[in-house]
Amino acid sequence: MNKTISKYRLLIALLSSISISIIGMLNMIIQSKDSFGIRFYVVIIVIFILCIIDWFLLFGVDYIKKVYQSNKKIISLLAIGYLVIGVFITFWVIHAGNSFATWLGGDVHIQGNYVYRRIFSGIVLCIVIYMTNYTFTLFEERERIMLENERLLRENLQAKFETLRQQVNPHFLFNSLSTLKTMMRSNVDKAEEYLLRLSDVFRYSLQVNDIEKVTLKEELDILEAYCFMLKGRFGENLSIDIQIDQSHFSMYIPPFSLQIIVENCVKHNIVSKDKPLFIKIFSNQAKQITISNNLQPKNSVETSSRVGLANIEKRYQYLSGQHIEIIETPETFNVIIPLIEAK
Repeated sequence: MNKTISKYRLLIALLSSISISIIGMLNMIIQSKDSFGIRFYVVIIVIFILCIIDWFLLFGVDYIKKVYQSNKKIISLLAIGYLVIGVFITFWVIHAGNSFATWLGGDVHIQGNYVYRRIFSGIVLCIVIYMTNYTFTLFEERERIMLENERLLRENLQAKFETLRQQVNPHFLFNSLSTLKTMMRSNVDKAEEYLLRLSDVFRYSLQVNDIEKVTLKEELDILEAYCFMLKGRFGENLSIDIQIDQSHFSMYIPPFSLQIIVENCVKHNIVSKDKPLFIKIFSNQAKQITISNNLQPKNSVETSSRVGLANIEKRYQYLSGQHIEIIETPETFNVIIPLIEAK
């Protein structure tokens, strides 16, 4: 795509240079009372050369802008530098054109063509080329944004579908029913509460099916039910510590984000009496949620629908343009997700 855009930009530069050259020549014909001579050819050649030089100078400025795009001072200096160099080049190219025309037996001078006129011509030419490039850049950026929005919309629809599959994951249902069966034999009261929490999870999955984001408080409520079910399955072998600042409860995250990450912790790590799994969930002043677990990876992982973190990342890009952060150390695995401001 970048190569195609470069070709279009070069084509715009060539066509605009030709157009400006022709306009300059027509202006000379209208203002001059002399017969059509060699100076008109020299004029159009000089203007064309100036346009091409200014365009390539502007290409260089644009390239440097991309490198220092966050430095406003450098960008301002580049704009001023482009104008100064453009005027300087205009002055000397006109001077060279005069010398060339004189050598051929003609003259490029028009009445009153003094130094200040050359400076003015350089400023006008630089501004015209800059505005032409700016207009083209706006159309180019508009097209890029439209394509990016289409891509994000497509990925969001895919992520929603994958999330729905995650919500009715047959492995999750099978494990939940197996745990419930065991509880029914040993502790009927606890089994009844487990069944209520299971129904809460599935009810929540139906409620948020068409919702793009939920409050952190809503997500924590369903996470509590999900963690209760995990504790019922793993007992004391699993520890989940949740420390969230209540001031963040009204902020938003994509639905089932925390549940998916916690499920990944259990899915990819050993949970046993010899190697208990510790999961910590906490917020910070940067309005982020960190989900951290001690790293003790399984040799083999149960079949996954390959949703996980990629799903959450896509939904964050679609909703707020933000990204999740993954930090892995020899001892821990950490996932940091941003909180979305209420609008």
